[in-house]
Amino acid sequence: MKIAAVQLSSSANMEENLSRFTGIFNQAKKENVELLLFPENVFYRGRDEGYKNNAQKIPGNFTEKLARLSKEFSVAAVWGGVAEKSGNGFYNTTLFFSKSGDLIAEYRKIHLFELYDGEKILFREKDLFQHGNEIVNLPYNSFNFGLSICYDLRFPELYRSLSANGANVLLVPSDFTKQTGKAHWIPLLRARAIENLSYVIAANQCGINEKTNAESYGNSCIINPWGEIIAEFDGETTGLCIAEISAQNILSARKRIRSLDHRRIE
Repeated sequence: MKIAAVQLSSSANMEENLSRFTGIFNQAKKENVELLLFPENVFYRGRDEGYKNNAQKIPGNFTEKLARLSKEFSVAAVWGGVAEKSGNGFYNTTLFFSKSGDLIAEYRKIHLFELYDGEKILFREKDLFQHGNEIVNLPYNSFNFGLSICYDLRFPELYRSLSANGANVLLVPSDFTKQTGKAHWIPLLRARAIENLSYVIAANQCGINEKTNAESYGNSCIINPWGEIIAEFDGETTGLCIAEISAQNILSARKRIRSLDHRRIE
């Protein structure tokens, strides 16, 4: 199965961001990509107040637009953190559409990011969103996909639970900052792949948030179950980071190292 991690530098203009996606799906179709993973904040990246202002009801007119893209191009798509409005609450939510345009899975981000400067809080995601509370796996096209978003990457127990439930492809749509990304992005992604003997597909934002001047790290990549990076972008390029994933490679890695069978602590 050919998968692409989409690296973007999304703006604070939702319509501008939406206008790019037909071209991305068209390229994916030409490259025979079967699934696209978009990064966190894919539709809006700006000031904090804008997330709630741009939040969407799911399902609704917004998801119908996304469904049409997958159906028209026959390409499955996982849209990274999308601001969801549900009743009086807001969530940072991932949406998984099949190639026929069906919304087949939703995941609400469990771990919400906080950034400190010593003791001072610089950013607190829970001021914008509520915590999700459901671990989400999805069997699709001979693989089992485990869903997560960005800051979740720092919590290995989530990925252990996903793999215990059958996941062998871990999806990590992100807006990882440049400051922390330089030190932690690749080591954490490789660790999650190695610990769970699973593919890790990581789509990250790059470039500068035009409203806050915060810089995202980019370096979207695809890592195999042995922990090897098989496709990788730099910190600036936008486009499709593509690799073929193989069920045989998962099986081979899990036959060589049988740590998933040797767990003593649940």
